[in-house]
Amino acid sequence: MKVSYSLNGQPLDSERMRVIVGTTHYTSLSPIVDMVQVSGRSGVIVGSSIPVLDAPELTIKVAAWGADSDALISRFRALCLHTAKLTIGKTETLDDGSSRSMVTRTVCTSCEPDDDERPFQDLRVMTAVFQLPDVYWQGEQWIEKTLPAAGGTLVPGGSGGLAWGSNAPLLSLVMRFSGVSSVRVSCVASGTDLEWSATASAKNLYLDVPNRRAWTSNKADAWNGGTDVTSGVDWTSEPLQVWPAADSGSYTLQVKQSSTSAVTCRYKPSWE
Repeated sequence: MKVSYSLNGQPLDSERMRVIVGTTHYTSLSPIVDMVQVSGRSGVIVGSSIPVLDAPELTIKVAAWGADSDALISRFRALCLHTAKLTIGKTETLDDGSSRSMVTRTVCTSCEPDDDERPFQDLRVMTAVFQLPDVYWQGEQWIEKTLPAAGGTLVPGGSGGLAWGSNAPLLSLVMRFSGVSSVRVSCVASGTDLEWSATASAKNLYLDVPNRRAWTSNKADAWNGGTDVTSGVDWTSEPLQVWPAADSGSYTLQVKQSSTSAVTCRYKPSWE
């Protein structure tokens, strides 16, 4: 598999600059486990059943050569300084030509020159370490899919489990319901849910799953907001997180609602 990276949409690989060995393709996973000891009881009680991960780190090592090697490395270092608006992109391409592109917010925590470079040679090597606040990568394009009124499979799994098209919790799922006064959405894999209720039916209700927000609108494309009705949002044990099943890789949602209308979902794929 070929992997290429970009910073703020600008490719790092060019005619005289390459991402080289030393770059970490996979980030480390560091679960944050909330454990409580109880007096008179052996062992500990684990708080949440849903994994919570610390922000991982990604190391990218680049080499530039030729007469403009200093300019290329200076550009790389300048991009790393965009701490407030820096994004890192990654495109993975298989031998059969299929590919997937993803992006995530990032912060550069260090950018250091390689010890082996020589000032009198037209070769510059730099190693940068990036922290990924959102933990997971997201696709660059929105996907819309309509589910039956009772829910169903939002993203199918792959032939061997986790799918090439998405394999991590969805970070951007927004759901649209029509003519509802109450709705409950649950994820089969995570066992979490999100509820909303009101005294009157809404023509179009939008649930922003990761941000636990809700709004109504007369428009069927008000994906970015409308009349706020977040006060009607609630959940039972833990707020809804949409995870893929570990065995099949499928994302499956169950829906209970006061309407019989289909549910439209808008999301971006997610990868770890």
